Amino acid sequence: MQKTILLILLFILPFTLFSCNLPISEAKAPDPGNTDEPPTPPPATDAPTETPTDTPTPTITPTATTIPTITTVPTPTWAIVGPGEVIAPILMYHDIDPEKVSRYNTPPEVFIQQMQALADWGYQTITAEQLTQAITEGAPLPERPVILTFDDGHYKVYEYAYPIMKEHGFFGVAYIVANRLQAHGFMGEPQLTEMAAAGWEIGSHSYTHADLTIDHNQAFNEIYYSREDIETDINQPVTSFAYPFGAFDRYLGDRTLKWGYTNAMGLGGHWTHTPGSVYYLQRIEVRSGITMEEFAALLPWSTPPEPNN
Repeated sequence: MQKTILLILLFILPFTLFSCNLPISEAKAPDPGNTDEPPTPPPATDAPTETPTDTPTPTITPTATTIPTITTVPTPTWAIVGPGEVIAPILMYHDIDPEKVSRYNTPPEVFIQQMQALADWGYQTITAEQLTQAITEGAPLPERPVILTFDDGHYKVYEYAYPIMKEHGFFGVAYIVANRLQAHGFMGEPQLTEMAAAGWEIGSHSYTHADLTIDHNQAFNEIYYSREDIETDINQPVTSFAYPFGAFDRYLGDRTLKWGYTNAMGLGGHWTHTPGSVYYLQRIEVRSGITMEEFAALLPWSTPPEPNN
């Protein structure tokens, strides 16, 4: 009996040792099966937000119940403004990069001069949400309100614009392209969360920066899902939308209202905003290379306020 067992062991042992010494490269990976993973978002792009020359001004009026309550405590110089027409220049920037040369870039040294001028002329920053509430319901605003907006979400806005503005007690509105949140050279959750805690408003600039007037089938993903993804990523509410390229039509204005935004930004040259323009608030582009005299011409007030005002 013992001889029989010994013969069996001697027969099996070589095969066992051979199978244990198979090279690792020959092992088969398990089949993952259908994981139902969501599709990968489209790649990031860096298209400029240039406006068509024939962009109409919409007349979409939101209901007062869609506007959340503003929690900012006004300074003693603030007073109730609205409802109705509100004068507040909205300036549009893109990048603040010391090395880039582009119409859409303002060098930091120039940006410093512009922010100092705004402070000297008595401007105080507000958000798009504060402006919207003043237009639709009436809300406290400073004597000389200004909104400073930054499109596309460039990282240099965090690196340069954010600290420069902070020195003056200014904050802005950053309009983020959703598929760039994890892209190199763009702001992500850490930067946007920090800025939001300092008073900045975070808005959506669509999902892929597409001209939505060309294909309305893109509108739901670009407008609705961009807000959903940005809110999830930064854990902050997103209630303001900026149309890529300033491109607008009535369909997009209606859907922006329907899909949860309280206001939207376009392009233009007016300082006065009304209830009928809440979904196409006109912004004035600050181009690269303008002089301080040209910068002053973009604004309704370009001298220090009177001491008694």
